[in-house]
Amino acid sequence: SEGWCAMTTCIECTHWNTKGTDRAMVRLGFAACALKKLTGHTVSAEAQACERFAPLEAKAAAARREWLGKQLGEACQ
Repeated sequence: SEGWCAMTTCIECTHWNTKGTDRAMVRLGFAACALKKLTGHTVSAEAQACERFAPLEAKAAAARREWLGKQLGEACQ
């Protein structure tokens, strides 16, 4: 299954905030959205991007995908 590798998802958004999220959740593919001010609420890296999507620089997005793929044991093509 291609899943999050094949579509525009939260992992590619500047608002998907890995630094403001517990590391254990990030390793599972979840991080807080900087635009959603709900304490403790996280969004899946696989969630389809919302209308407020702000693309991350391509190199940074690729690095995130590679890192998360290693954490989840999945590699994006």
